[in-house]
Amino acid sequence: MKEKLNQLLQKPITIPALLLVLVFLAYGLLIPWMGFYWDDWPFAWFLKFFGPAEFIEAFRPFRPLLGPIFTMTTTLFGGHPLVWQILGLIIRFLLGLEAWSLFRKVWPTRQESALWVVLLFTVYPAYGQQWVALTHVNQELIPLLFLLASFIVTAHLLRNRRNTKYLLPLAILLQALGLFSTEYFFGLEILRFFFILAIFAETIADKKELMKKAGLQWLPYLTVWAVNAAWTYSYHQSTAYNSYKINAFSMLSPLALINEFIATLSLSGFTSWLAAFNIFAAVDGSATQIIAFAIFLVTGFIVFFVMQGRNEEQLATQNSQLATVSWGWWAMTIGLVAIFAGRLPSWAAGLPLKIEFDYDRFFISIMLGASLFIVGLADLTLREGRAKLVFLSILIGISTAHQFTVANTYRRDWANQQDFFWQLAWRIPALEKNTALLTYELPLQYVSDLQLTAPLNWIYAPELSGRTIPYVLYYLKTRFETPALKANESVELQYRTVNFNGSSSNSVVIYKEADGCLRVLDPIYGNAETVPGANIYLINAIALSNPGLIQTDAPELILDKTLFGAEPAHGWCYFYAKAEIARQQNDWEQVVKFYNQSQQNGLSASMPVENLPFIEAFALTGDMDTAIKLTERTARAQKILCPALSTLWERVSRSQGSSAGVDTSLQDVCKP
Repeated sequence: MKEKLNQLLQKPITIPALLLVLVFLAYGLLIPWMGFYWDDWPFAWFLKFFGPAEFIEAFRPFRPLLGPIFTMTTTLFGGHPLVWQILGLIIRFLLGLEAWSLFRKVWPTRQESALWVVLLFTVYPAYGQQWVALTHVNQELIPLLFLLASFIVTAHLLRNRRNTKYLLPLAILLQALGLFSTEYFFGLEILRFFFILAIFAETIADKKELMKKAGLQWLPYLTVWAVNAAWTYSYHQSTAYNSYKINAFSMLSPLALINEFIATLSLSGFTSWLAAFNIFAAVDGSATQIIAFAIFLVTGFIVFFVMQGRNEEQLATQNSQLATVSWGWWAMTIGLVAIFAGRLPSWAAGLPLKIEFDYDRFFISIMLGASLFIVGLADLTLREGRAKLVFLSILIGISTAHQFTVANTYRRDWANQQDFFWQLAWRIPALEKNTALLTYELPLQYVSDLQLTAPLNWIYAPELSGRTIPYVLYYLKTRFETPALKANESVELQYRTVNFNGSSSNSVVIYKEADGCLRVLDPIYGNAETVPGANIYLINAIALSNPGLIQTDAPELILDKTLFGAEPAHGWCYFYAKAEIARQQNDWEQVVKFYNQSQQNGLSASMPVENLPFIEAFALTGDMDTAIKLTERTARAQKILCPALSTLWERVSRSQGSSAGVDTSLQDVCKP
């Protein structure tokens, strides 16, 4: 039985099957509930309104040779978010297969150790942007496919020495496709030299001859690399380029280099793996944690079982302690080189390396080196015993579980995005053109203001045909240099091939807390007193907010279900949004009706401040008892709203001539 099992584990299908399981458990379980994130939104918007060819011009000022990749893939696969999530899984699986093929050719007698590297590379925990699929499939994963394929062809040439006439040009073509389309993997070309060195080291003992022969073999690729470096530098310095500038020369002091060396190695080689264990740092009993723990156990057991079976068969070819130590040093050395080579482009641009969105994208060029490094370290310290088997199985299991928990944050963020846009559609059924939506920040994790501008125009300008977009969403803290926003201040945006031209006087200020409803702020009903503790940027912008730009009598919007989901059940925030529209129309009777409907449905305010329009409506329609009771309830729930409540009742008093009974109630409830 054991012999048959071992034979099964040696079958060619075993490794692809294992990689498929890892990719699915780490990245695929939640993809039916995933969508667009970060630059996915504007890319999907460009595709929808201008077609695939638009990417050629859109990428000209940034990565001019990346545009054709976007054009080709979007022509083939369109713009459905689920399609791109599936493509992301497929390409991540193919990258694992490529890494496996490459390491088998470079180290044919170290397949067990090479497989450990491949498995860790597949689930490397510091890179957490797998689900920004439309962007990263095109921008990084496909170029990495090309570069690894080029390495494979080179290794095949060295092992077989046949068809050189055809395979060398193929390797160079794949190299060019991987390097010229994006700068992310510029530094990784150095790995080719070390792979060549490792292959020649099997038969050449003399170090001088080894370096000479490896250098000559690498020379054609070095030439292409040099051309790529010259082209990249010259383009980045030209007026045609409009993105990050190269400023590495300002960071060449010895102290700066030492700090960067320590920080990069610490983050990439150690912290990235250890941080994965944080998912179990506090046991909360949540469904996410339970599923993650199950994934950890299942993945760890499967990997342990497969690797133990394969290890027993392969120990005969690699049981030399000297060979193990030798390979360990090779892996650690190449791993270290790959870590710093992968860091080179982001370092040269002056961008920080952090295990947090969105800086974690820079780990995509580091994860191969980090995986080589940790397996080499394990080979040197744990040798080929059970301790190494257990340690690496646990590391792969926890990394897979970690990626699942990260995936769940993307799932929640997509749901939050859809909820935000539905609330926006309820509150703002139509909007005057050339209007800027301003806010301090929204409770969305994986998308920001410029990206949200794309779906904003998708919703409110579905027939757009020109290059001037009618709407923009700006984060005040990001887009304005000072909090002192003034009237008639220019609000302009040039985003790739489109632009917006507006004014701060044509703006609507919106506000949303994580647990609350979307609110439109204004100097009267949604003034600074209604957002106590808000940032000064937001406070100053309220004076410029003009709700009159909202067309309250427009028909209800119908949103694309593919992007925004089906309309949610009409909960509290729906009735609140409709009540706010009625209040804006001075239809206080209708505001009361919406409150009564919400009560009939068993709903109540998600945050105390959301009671304010209803308090005013009850008071102005003569139901003072309900208005006072709701006032007291609101003040007790959040005393910091007492100034807003006082201002509200002053308006009522000016309108009705009296607010009898409320002054005493407010004084009692709001006293310190």
